Amino acid sequence: MGSITRIDRPKPWRARYYSPDGRQISKTFRRKIDAEKWLRREESKVDRGDWVDPAGGTTVFAEVAESWFAGLHELKRKTLDGYQWHLQSRVLPAFGDKQLRQITPAMAREWQTELLGRGLSTGTVRQSRQVLSLILGQAADDGLIARNPVAKVKPPTVRPRRQLFLTAFELGRLADEAGHYGPLIWFLGWSGLRLGEAVALRAGRVDTTTRRVRVEESATESESGLVWGTPKTHETRTVIIPRFVVERIKPLVEGKDPDDLVFTAPRGGEIRANTFRRRHFDPAAERIGYPDLFIHDLRDTAASLAPSPPAPASRPYRGCSATPPPP
Repeated sequence: MGSITRIDRPKPWRARYYSPDGRQISKTFRRKIDAEKWLRREESKVDRGDWVDPAGGTTVFAEVAESWFAGLHELKRKTLDGYQWHLQSRVLPAFGDKQLRQITPAMAREWQTELLGRGLSTGTVRQSRQVLSLILGQAADDGLIARNPVAKVKPPTVRPRRQLFLTAFELGRLADEAGHYGPLIWFLGWSGLRLGEAVALRAGRVDTTTRRVRVEESATESESGLVWGTPKTHETRTVIIPRFVVERIKPLVEGKDPDDLVFTAPRGGEIRANTFRRRHFDPAAERIGYPDLFIHDLRDTAASLAPSPPAPASRPYRGCSATPPPP
């Protein structure tokens, strides 16, 4: 229970109560009725679980951001690097020195508009906004502020991109244009693996006789180099690839130790995704007339080229084979 006492000050009425964490909170008033109203409101907040530390709003945003980032233990290295990049380059320059109580929905909306005005993509702005919202959400959960001021700020709309599916012929042309990386293109376009999974594929996990590939590892690029971990879903799996794809990667598997990488850079060593995309994949895609092609589109291509399931016996299947012969 709180209390109200008279003291010898310009504001003679002091109201006091204990916060949920056991600290005594007090405030002085000129009139006793104002002290009573304030005390009832604060005790009601405690009872409802809505109490917020009155001093919490003065906490500097950068301090909360540091605590939030330090608590991200179980995320993949690539995700952590992404959060850190948005935090350092977009969020902290705008909000780092602000007290939490100074950050308003209007301020967040103006910040989003300013980022878009600089020519940043809507996807990038949405990701930066997510980092800001996650930090302020933690501040609200910790009782430093009453609510997350970004929660009701609408993120910029991302216009859906038209999916691109290559035909088997177009995939072959892309592989031809990719030169040294031709077998990798064939493999990605027919296996459905992510690039990071293909980059991390080791010779011992490819059975050229049964055409089975065991996916157990993935490599993602960070500022410090490649980071090795489990596949994106944290689940290992086995995929079967067409025989004509096996023939194209067979020379990359035979004669290697089980732990050797199947796909390597032209001079040996690990494939760096950004270098591969910028120097080889993008130019090859442009030469075949697909300048907007993404590496991830090869996963969609693999899904579109996969053999269709047979029709029920009562309804004979009259379609043609979905797996064309190798060019």
